[in-house]
Amino acid sequence: MHIVLAVLGIAAGIGVWLWRAHMAARAAGELMDTADDIRSALRRFGYRRKANANPLDGIDDPRLAAAGVLAAFAKMEGGIGRAEVEAISEECRRAFRTDAAEAAQIGAYGRWLVQQSANMDEAVRRLARNLEGKLSEAEKDQFLEMIERVASIDDGALTDGQRHTLAQLASQLN
Repeated sequence: MHIVLAVLGIAAGIGVWLWRAHMAARAAGELMDTADDIRSALRRFGYRRKANANPLDGIDDPRLAAAGVLAAFAKMEGGIGRAEVEAISEECRRAFRTDAAEAAQIGAYGRWLVQQSANMDEAVRRLARNLEGKLSEAEKDQFLEMIERVASIDDGALTDGQRHTLAQLASQLN
């Protein structure tokens, strides 16, 4: 009987080890997919590193700046999860009338931009400079609604910090 229990214990240990290895490989695969998305987005939109220049300041395409602002609001309450990534891509697809692949690349570029700053309020402020004077009133309203939808994914409502930053952004865009 003790031999059967030992064999079952060894089999269970091997099973647990294989399951953990599978989960680690799956997580690594998702991380590699994210890195590939960001790398291809940087290549597609022609990012070139400039000496003594913050990448948040040198955005020529307002779509990229808008995606960066969306990612900054999503990141304000922790990391950007799969739900936020999908919401940013969907908002970009709908607002910019692009296909899903291009929207995913715009979202990936926006997430990369946000990674270049430790302070999300500062990232929003810098990225909003790239949008000043480029949005009509209707586009500003649409953009603020997009931010609210993305920022409220986790809890269903904006936090006080997000509301404050959103108010600053609205006044900066006016």
